[in-house]
Amino acid sequence: MDFQPSQEHEIFRKAVAHFAQGELAKHVKPMEASDTFPVEVFRSLGQMGFLGAHFPEELGGAGADFTSFCIFIEEVGRVSAAIAVNVLLHTLMGAAPIFLVGTEAQKREHFVPAIRGEKIVAAGLTEPNVGSSAADIETTAKRVDGGWRITGSKMFTSNGPYCDLITLVASTDRAKRHKGISLFLVDSKAAGVTLGPNIPRLGIAGAETGSLTFEDVLVPESALLGEEGKGFYYLMEALNATRAALAAGCVGLAQAAFDHALCYAKSRTQFGQPIGKFQGISFKLADMATEIELARLFTYKVAWMLEQKEKVTKEAAMAKLFASEMATRVAHRALQIHGGYGFSKEFPLERYYRDARIFEIFQGTSEINRVIIAGQLGL
Repeated sequence: MDFQPSQEHEIFRKAVAHFAQGELAKHVKPMEASDTFPVEVFRSLGQMGFLGAHFPEELGGAGADFTSFCIFIEEVGRVSAAIAVNVLLHTLMGAAPIFLVGTEAQKREHFVPAIRGEKIVAAGLTEPNVGSSAADIETTAKRVDGGWRITGSKMFTSNGPYCDLITLVASTDRAKRHKGISLFLVDSKAAGVTLGPNIPRLGIAGAETGSLTFEDVLVPESALLGEEGKGFYYLMEALNATRAALAAGCVGLAQAAFDHALCYAKSRTQFGQPIGKFQGISFKLADMATEIELARLFTYKVAWMLEQKEKVTKEAAMAKLFASEMATRVAHRALQIHGGYGFSKEFPLERYYRDARIFEIFQGTSEINRVIIAGQLGL
C-alpha cells in the first residue's frame, strides 16, 4: 500500500489551492451578503480544467483521475463550501450521467460545454413529497408522438435558479417503481419549464437552490438519457462518486476550521499562557486533527476504488457519513475554542458551523447512509 500522494497530485493540489485562495475567496463575502451564486465561477473553473479534472481531454476535461477531482473539491471546500457544493453537483450529478450513458451527440451538445463551464447543469431529483425514496418520485414522462410529455416538480435543486440544462429524474412507469425511472435532458428554457427562486437556507449562502416546475413539457425522443427504465441505476452510480466528493468537501471545510482554531489557540493568551497549553483545548485540537486525517484517508481510498472500477456502495456511504458528521464536530469545537469571537461575524467560524450542517442531509442523509451500510453488511 502506498499512501503518499503522487507528485502530479501535489502539483495539482497547489494549483487548485492557489486559484481557490486567490480567485474564489473574493466571492465569499458577497455570497454571504446577497445569497447569490457568481455564475462566472463555472466558466473560470472550466477554463482551468478543474470542472472535468477526471474526464478525457477531448471532452473538455483534464485527463486526470478521480482522486484529482476530490483534491479539487477539498481545496475549494477550504475556501467556500457553497462553491464546492454547487460545482460538485453540476459536474457529478448534472453532467457525469451524460458522459456515462449519453450518445455522442448528447456529449457534444451538453457534456462538453458543461465541463468547459459554458453550460450550467442542474440535477432534478428531490421533490416536494419525495426525498430519500427515489423510487417514489411523482414527476412523470409519458410517450407522445415524437417524444415525451413531462409533468411534475422538483425541490431543493442546486443551481436550479440559473441553470441552462436539467438532468431530470422522471418516472416512465410508476407501477414498476425504481425499474420505471428514466433520465431526461431538459432545456431550462423549454416551454412549460419554470425555474423557481432561490430558497433561503441556514448555511452555504450563495449556493443557490430552488424549485423546478414542469407543466406539460414536450421534449424530443433524443432527450432520453441512456435506456428507458435504467435511470435509477445510473443515478446510484452517480451518487457513489458524488458522496465520495462530498466527503472531500467536508474534509476541506473541517481543515479550514481546524487551521483557524489551531492558530487562535497558539496566539490567544489567558491566565498567562496560550490557551492551547490547556488540556481542555489541546485535547479538542488533537481529536479534530485525528478525525480530519481519518476522513481524508478513507475518502481518498474510496476515490482510488472508483478509479479501479470496484464496487463502492458501502464505502461511499461510509465516507460521506463519517466525513459529514466529522465536519460538524470539528466546526463546533473550532467555534468553541474561539469563544465569543467564534460566534461573531468577525471570524469565519460561524460560517463553517452553519455550512457543515447541510452535509449530513443532502445526497443521502446520515440515516439513509446507515441504512445503506447496514444493507451492504447483510442486515
